[in-house]
Amino acid sequence: MKKWTIDMIGSLREKNAIVTGGTDGIGLEIARELARNGARVIICADDFTKGEKASANIRNSMEGALVSYEHLDLSDLESVKVFSERILSEFTQLHLLINNGGIAAVPERMSSKQGHELIFAVNYLSHFALTARLFDLLERTPGSRIIFQSSMEHKQGILDFFDMNATHFYDPSKAYAQSKLAQIVFARELARRIRATNLDMKSIAVHPGAARTHIFTKGPGLSDKMIRPHDLLSKFLVFSLGQSAARGAEPALFAATSKFADSGHYYGPSGYRELRGAPVERESALQTKNTQAAQKLWDLSEELTELEFGIRDFSNVLPFEMKSTKTTDAFS
Repeated sequence: MKKWTIDMIGSLREKNAIVTGGTDGIGLEIARELARNGARVIICADDFTKGEKASANIRNSMEGALVSYEHLDLSDLESVKVFSERILSEFTQLHLLINNGGIAAVPERMSSKQGHELIFAVNYLSHFALTARLFDLLERTPGSRIIFQSSMEHKQGILDFFDMNATHFYDPSKAYAQSKLAQIVFARELARRIRATNLDMKSIAVHPGAARTHIFTKGPGLSDKMIRPHDLLSKFLVFSLGQSAARGAEPALFAATSKFADSGHYYGPSGYRELRGAPVERESALQTKNTQAAQKLWDLSEELTELEFGIRDFSNVLPFEMKSTKTTDAFS
């Protein structure tokens, strides 16, 4: 396959897409490119002013762009429920769910509305709940795709089933790495169960490389005075060695639209240490291929969100490593 670029996306007319965390950074660039190619895009985040400004910015920059803002607080599972109910009542199909929103800069342990550790709740639990609540709609849409925005930092993570909510010990770097590891583990397990039940959809994890965004210095309810020296160093390295938010959006756009993006696989930049470059398949951490851990995470996620995810695991004999799935490529 030749080097992939956004010029290869093709028409997305009559496709519906949801992008969490779409008000700035990578999420905004994902929303912009989907809209540029004709998709109806819903940007969702918890800041009304930023949401309306971002959607208006896209509409004003291109004639006929179908972009709107919907409120969604990823730190509140009740907000996920309310948002999902609005989508289910308004749409009959959902082609793309881009689970992109996230936080990192939480120096001291904070809790979500339901009492879960904030980074884990925002980056992972909310997206598990959103995917579960919208799954019937995605299942009714031929060739639908669910994209999970992870990070290179997932390789530093451990799924701490004894203290997943960091009630006994909290470290922001550990919490962030665990949340991003959980995203890939869930994405792969979801892909395996999709394959086991012969559904026409894809579940794909990606990472943006080192993209110049504010994720390491901003978070809900946080201020610049809370930034630690470690966060300032991360910011310096990203801004000096990284790529733009637009380039950082490319792995997610590739996964969402290319016929070469396979369910259950993991994509990121092609360059040195995966920091920048065109999207290609990358190798995720060994922990992401542990089926027992994946099933345990799935069960725990149902317990913590008080949801029963409809798709079940009907087979324990299918190999975890998958060849390309023969699904309808709605975006080729």
